[in-house]
Amino acid sequence: MMLQWHGLYVWFILVVNLPAFGQTQKPAFSDPTAPPFLVRLQRTTSDRDVCALIRGDGLFHLERQTGSRFEALEGVLDEPELADVKRVLSERELAELAQQNIAVPLLTTERDVLRISILRSPFTQNLTFLDRESRRPFDNLITPLLKWMDALQRHSHTTLDEYSGRNNCVPPRKTELSLRPLEKSNAEVPGPSSQIGSESPASPVAALTPQQASFLMRWQFNHIAAGTVEDTCVVVYPSGRYRMEKSSQRYSDKLKVRAFEDSLNKADLKQLQELLDLPELKASTHQNLPSGKVFREGELTTLAVARDGHIQQLSFASYFGVPGWVSNVSAGTDPEERIVAPLRKWLKARVETRKVGALQDATVTHCVPQRH
Repeated sequence: MMLQWHGLYVWFILVVNLPAFGQTQKPAFSDPTAPPFLVRLQRTTSDRDVCALIRGDGLFHLERQTGSRFEALEGVLDEPELADVKRVLSERELAELAQQNIAVPLLTTERDVLRISILRSPFTQNLTFLDRESRRPFDNLITPLLKWMDALQRHSHTTLDEYSGRNNCVPPRKTELSLRPLEKSNAEVPGPSSQIGSESPASPVAALTPQQASFLMRWQFNHIAAGTVEDTCVVVYPSGRYRMEKSSQRYSDKLKVRAFEDSLNKADLKQLQELLDLPELKASTHQNLPSGKVFREGELTTLAVARDGHIQQLSFASYFGVPGWVSNVSAGTDPEERIVAPLRKWLKARVETRKVGALQDATVTHCVPQRH
């Protein structure tokens, strides 16, 4: 199986002008004076990639790639159609939906990635759903947008030639939009996890500055074997409060998660700090995340520690059953894992085996630290 890590893509886009209908022509989205876009949608499945961009005056640009066949279309929505799009985008639940509310699967068996960018002055709301299951809790919000994607493909349009029409629904003009300000929230941003797919690596704490990083440490351990991913993560805060999640997902099955919240006593918190301050661990910069690796079994470990003025991020990976190796036992092992072995042993004894503070109806957060 091909194991890679999730990544989230943020789009900053602005679009432009109405085409004359009739013959194939150059795209009308090159006018820098035209109104800004309303929404960008992109859906990527195993056999098709479709993106669409809708502007505030109703002009839309759509690209569709099916196998080796590429099509670029532009058309215009009439006033009732445009009003309906705006109504869908203005739904309060959709406007309040944030990436941290969307669960990240441990693995996916069928590629169906949906990316949504909505211009909400003065920021762009960016949402990524990595598979069908991650969208399911929000079907009432997302289904109308998917219907509009389908409707645009059937709408009257002008066909563009590939040379001038292919731009991934992003105009050739640099956009100057600001990000949504960080909000105080109890919700946590989902981090990366192993999957069968093709998303890029990303760190779950990379976006946190030292000032925002109110956590002490975050630990995540993945074990992949026999079509199953098992994940254990722990985030600990300076007060001793912690959250642990144990989740698992089998090939073609749904994600299962259990979550626990409790606090370490002063003695345990002191021991943990001493482990984190071991000279070899504190000085390490080891990074060994998998990228395009093929193996039958693997163990992946990530550790983030809030240090003075920066966040230390470490990763370790070992692979077993790598094709072409004589020994399946020693293939691809990470000798630097010994650096975090004492911490791993301590967390197992003091946190993982205790399983106190079980939460009812837990949702997966991958133990990404809360922002403040």
